[in-house]
Amino acid sequence: MRSRLTVALISASLLCAAAAHASPPASAAFVDRDAPCFRWPALDYDGDGVFDRIDRCNNTPRGCTVDPYGCSSDSDGDGVCDGVDRCSNTPMGIAVDEQGCPPESRAQRAPSPAPTREPERTPPPPVPTPTRVMGEGERQLMETGELRLERVYFESGSARILPESKDALDQVGRGLEHHPELELEIGGHTDTRGSAELNRKLSQQRAEAVRAYLIHNFHVNPDHVTAKGYGESQPETRERNEQELLRNRRVVLKKLN
Repeated sequence: MRSRLTVALISASLLCAAAAHASPPASAAFVDRDAPCFRWPALDYDGDGVFDRIDRCNNTPRGCTVDPYGCSSDSDGDGVCDGVDRCSNTPMGIAVDEQGCPPESRAQRAPSPAPTREPERTPPPPVPTPTRVMGEGERQLMETGELRLERVYFESGSARILPESKDALDQVGRGLEHHPELELEIGGHTDTRGSAELNRKLSQQRAEAVRAYLIHNFHVNPDHVTAKGYGESQPETRERNEQELLRNRRVVLKKLN
């Protein structure tokens, strides 16, 4: 049995090496030169310029600026991603159109009435209070009851949240402040590497770290937010490659009421 496994591993290594050294056609448009095995044709499902092999956000809207992992950013938190947003410094809470600009920037004033013997100007109508536009993550949580936190990273084997997670967590926290009645579960999940008990403990610690960050930095009721570690018990993928392992390592918000 062991010899058969050894032969299988050697065969797989030889196939990978052969694929890695194979030269794609000169006219090939999608070549992933950093791929360990099959470099062509490389897939880019959402067309954001980041191949699916490393794309952590594989449904990015067209035109969005993305980071090296294919995830978009929203610097002003108005729900319109950078790259599409033409007004990138919109104040928090202002309603915006599909290009990220307040409606007032395009509004046209009504013409003044014709002058009379005693010229009078009709007072302009009161400006309506703008309706707050929910961010994409906030909308997904409220409509579907669940939100996977993208771009939230931890130190390997630890529950320490890495600094590059701040923007994503802050966007979630700002959205939760508008729903004080909401009751949430923060669920932590891992891949299957390591023992099941250690994975459960690690996922619990990571879920508690996210809960603590949101409660400490935003007006979120601690009694309405719980943390639970599921470990490796609820995988999303079959873990056939590194990307599928990565998909199983996640933090998910779930609406309870």
